[in-house]
Amino acid sequence: MALGLQLPTLQADSAVLTSIADTTLIETAPDYNLGGALIVNAGTTQNFTRNRGLFRFDPTGQIPPGSHITKVDFVVVISGQPKDGYTSSSFGLHRVLKPWGEGDKESPDTVHPGQGAPATAGEATWNYRFAFTTNTWTVPGGAATNDFAPEISAETFVYGFGDSPYTFLSTPALVADVQSWVDDPATNFGWMLICRSEEANFTARRFASREDAGNAPQLLIEYVPPPEIDLITVTNGQLNLAFMAQADQAYAVEFRDSLSALTDWLTFTNLVAQPYATNVTVFDSVADQQRFYRLRLP
Repeated sequence: MALGLQLPTLQADSAVLTSIADTTLIETAPDYNLGGALIVNAGTTQNFTRNRGLFRFDPTGQIPPGSHITKVDFVVVISGQPKDGYTSSSFGLHRVLKPWGEGDKESPDTVHPGQGAPATAGEATWNYRFAFTTNTWTVPGGAATNDFAPEISAETFVYGFGDSPYTFLSTPALVADVQSWVDDPATNFGWMLICRSEEANFTARRFASREDAGNAPQLLIEYVPPPEIDLITVTNGQLNLAFMAQADQAYAVEFRDSLSALTDWLTFTNLVAQPYATNVTVFDSVADQQRFYRLRLP
């Protein structure tokens, strides 16, 4: 392996994602859906009934497969709070472990827009992940460990309108959630937003949903795009694989003799992170048999 000319530091790419699905689980209306409304409710009402919000974002098509996620911020806007005073509380994002249906219902009662409307088949409610099917939540409203991760991926303290929008700042857990969805989209069921003080009333808040186009929930993501081998040459019986290594990023070069899914990739070499963006060339002797190589982020 040889290291070439040092170049200026390369910056991570970024993407802004808007939620593709969001809805509310409503304890006081356990068979109602709110998936088509301008709001997502979370927190406990003045009558001590709970609401939990669901949000899902899709990085597919916006973040290249194989990218390395480095930062994730979750941003939401407060669009409503209790009229008779409110209790401030921390809210946490929990990774959801099972699929759910957003639905398209909104409340016909403009005075109480958080009540929703009777769910139809396949819509999320307090009781069901998909209404009128066998897919219930483990317990109404969802259960930690079974329906959502008990650990909080990120949290922030929520007051009222004056401090909106609210940002759930990047954490290793939040980054790991999005990384898992980039690596395996089939595991992407989003997050459940739960008030940390559900036993206290007046913590309920209305968060703008994706239907509120100017205030929709957003993910602000920074990532290192997947590495690419820029040049392959053979000189005097030696194979040369050249690529640009970004600053502070480790790499792995792997190989296998067949592209069959039954053949494992083997490590050829691991490259430690360099303080600067660097041209890297990896050398291998040319063998009689065919060999395939790939470059990836460990």
